[in-house]
Amino acid sequence: MVYVIMILFLIGIIGFLSYRLYVKDVQYKYKAEKMTHLEHDYANKIQGLESAVDSLNKTAYTHTVTKIGNIDYFINRCTSLFERFPDSVFTMIGFSISNLGKINQFFGPSEGDKVMVYTAEMLKYSVTGNATYAHVNSNLFGILLRDTTEEEIMKIIGAITAKLKDYSPTFAVTAIFGIYYIDCSRTGDSMMDIMNYTLLAQKAVTDPKTVNYAYFTEALIRSYNENKKMSVEMEEALDNHKFIVYLQPMIDLHSYQIVSAEALVRWDYPGKGILSPYAFLPLFENTSLIQKLDYYMWEECCKVIRRWIDNKITPLPIAMNISPIHLQGTAFIDKLEQLMHSYLISKELLILELPERGVANATKEVMDIITKLREKNFSLCIDNFGSVHSPLNLLKDYPIERIKLDRSFLMKNSTSNEGLTILRYLIAMAKELDLTVITEGVESLQQANFLTDIGCDIAQGYFFAKPLSVRHFDQLNKSMLRNLYRPSEYYPTFEDFAKDVDILTQMMQRVG
Repeated sequence: MVYVIMILFLIGIIGFLSYRLYVKDVQYKYKAEKMTHLEHDYANKIQGLESAVDSLNKTAYTHTVTKIGNIDYFINRCTSLFERFPDSVFTMIGFSISNLGKINQFFGPSEGDKVMVYTAEMLKYSVTGNATYAHVNSNLFGILLRDTTEEEIMKIIGAITAKLKDYSPTFAVTAIFGIYYIDCSRTGDSMMDIMNYTLLAQKAVTDPKTVNYAYFTEALIRSYNENKKMSVEMEEALDNHKFIVYLQPMIDLHSYQIVSAEALVRWDYPGKGILSPYAFLPLFENTSLIQKLDYYMWEECCKVIRRWIDNKITPLPIAMNISPIHLQGTAFIDKLEQLMHSYLISKELLILELPERGVANATKEVMDIITKLREKNFSLCIDNFGSVHSPLNLLKDYPIERIKLDRSFLMKNSTSNEGLTILRYLIAMAKELDLTVITEGVESLQQANFLTDIGCDIAQGYFFAKPLSVRHFDQLNKSMLRNLYRPSEYYPTFEDFAKDVDILTQMMQRVG
């Protein structure tokens, strides 16, 4: 009996242990299946995250318009190549579509984007081998070449130039190239410095129809470093009021009195004296500082007028330059109105000179801005008329009051009978449209007399006065200019008088 009980007890223990093993096995299988599912789910999530990261990287390193590498891609790619091949010789080519601005003007920004896309696609086939390329910014493409001969460089430039010419039968697409041999010993140069070197080399291209590329030289390096130094100094000079307003008189050709003045900027540069705008304005125009300089000059002009009024001096209108960059929006109009309100200046004392290159073949947006200026009673003048091509529709389509003939237009057309005829009829057309005509660059009495004879209203130039400081301008304004300059005058002869008497006699007889 005892044995039976023990056997039953052992059978019970074995059954219990078997059950526990079965339960453990079921739990293990469940956990194993769950782990497998979790691992699979985790792998899917990892794959999804990797795909998302790849997509973000692709977006971050791709130009939004042309869909090729952008500046971030280019910097990373070039840096990697420099590190991988420290003994290689690298060449950077930067090129821009030189007539992109005109393409945008004549055919619209969408056509300009198409040109950029075409250029990017063309690079895929023109640049091969030990090279990388990217769309660096809106109008700059970069190509980095490794261990490339000059002949191969010229071959690439020639291929790109030829393919751009094939873009459209309607208009030409042209490019200018800057070439920079990268000096690895210049460890301080960043990728942006290198790209700027190629841009400076592009500016050395004088005749792109003949040769559309230029190499960066040591002389350009010195110029670049000076420009960098000057760029830093420019903003400090603005804050410290080192820029000075000079006024060049505008002379009424009938009374030979000063009737207005153009505001011109000069820089009181420490150690160099008073700098002409030719020494620094191009650098300003290549940076956003041109807007700040314009705002500064506008306020200085308002101060001059305010001082005249406060000192009981009859104020004269001052013509102020409006840089083309302002015509991209209306913010500058608010700035002008704010200044006039602050200094209590009436709008007839300010003339806004709009550059011809900024308004010729203007977009609808620019036309709307010009119309808004006129609606707000600003006096508008087209500056540098005739410096480029000056379409005559500027005279009838724009709500302007004045045109200022460019000095180059006067010089070019005052030396031949055909040129004088062009001047005569252009001024006649402007007068028919009730426009005031100003001619700048007048340098001789002969030119002044001719302009007076053909109906020009106002002249400006060294024959009358160079740009002056405000103090010297005030002194000149007090003098009697009519005693210093004599316009050509008509003195009738006896024969003319006799003819006039005959005409009057005939008229009287008809009346009788």
